[in-house]
Amino acid sequence: MTHISNLTYKATALVYFDAGTAVTNAEQELMMCMGDGQVVKAARQSLSALPGASSTSIGIYEATYTYPTSGRYQISASIANRNTGILNLPNSESSPMFLWTVFDTSLGNSTPASPNLQFTGGVRQLFTQDLKVTDVNGDSVSFHLQKLSRAFPGTCGIRTTDQSYVYPNEVSKSGTLKIDQITKKLIWNAPAQTGNYSIAYVVDEWRDGIIISQTYREGLITVSDKPGETVDIPAYEYPADNGIINALPHLDTPEISIAVEAYPVPTDDFVNVKAYSKSRSIITLQLINMQGRILQQIRSRSAEIVVQEQFDLRDYPKGMYLIRAENDMESITQKILR
Repeated sequence: MTHISNLTYKATALVYFDAGTAVTNAEQELMMCMGDGQVVKAARQSLSALPGASSTSIGIYEATYTYPTSGRYQISASIANRNTGILNLPNSESSPMFLWTVFDTSLGNSTPASPNLQFTGGVRQLFTQDLKVTDVNGDSVSFHLQKLSRAFPGTCGIRTTDQSYVYPNEVSKSGTLKIDQITKKLIWNAPAQTGNYSIAYVVDEWRDGIIISQTYREGLITVSDKPGETVDIPAYEYPADNGIINALPHLDTPEISIAVEAYPVPTDDFVNVKAYSKSRSIITLQLINMQGRILQQIRSRSAEIVVQEQFDLRDYPKGMYLIRAENDMESITQKILR
């Protein structure tokens, strides 16, 4: 999002396509949900080859919009034509890509601009993605890994997580996937098998200790046997987020088998939730109101030690809510305030 003046902003979406296909040529516009109930058409301004990757094109879509009032909004767009055959996303052809940015119009802020994504990697070779951004306002920036986002119901619905998705290194249960906040690099050490993998992360923009914007990015990595220096693949580690929540919840006594942590509290819109189970289990996360009604529920597809998800609270009234985390043995709750 680029601030133009007062409450007027230019929304820009960068979409990566397979070069030269009929689908690529047909995608002349993108429908953007502006977060206040309005949907606008963003026209494609350009389509060009990605430098160093002739098989990939970048489409740039733009729309200018004036908000009626100041507030915090989610701008989003859904794209149906996702690549097929993604190893860490079963049935990827039926899972639309969902791009989003959350920002506050009262700040007159332009969100950070990110570098182009990398799309190729080698088996047993270190994969790195430069995350360094350009922030014209001079705000602080951090990053965190993110499971793929989707909207339900419909294109402009509540943002949820695609529960069929697993992180790339979970496919082979080997190696590590981390974000180094110092060097600002995403590091996959290292792909163990060939194929296509989807990966996503979020850019968190901070001002005076508060997150003022979040921008979701998603890309596809094609891993192949290619020349280059190889590495010894380290032991498997779950790709625990190392961004907003920078440590696992810890268990204080042997009798407790699950812990939960929610951030930020209080919140006006989204709450990030991380649960840690002592033993690998199916983990269920629930958002519950004070009358005991389950408002949202997310359940891990397989037995996990750590899960991290995000609940959208924007459609609920101000007040107290509960976050419940449950494994195969017990449940635990934490109060949050909206």
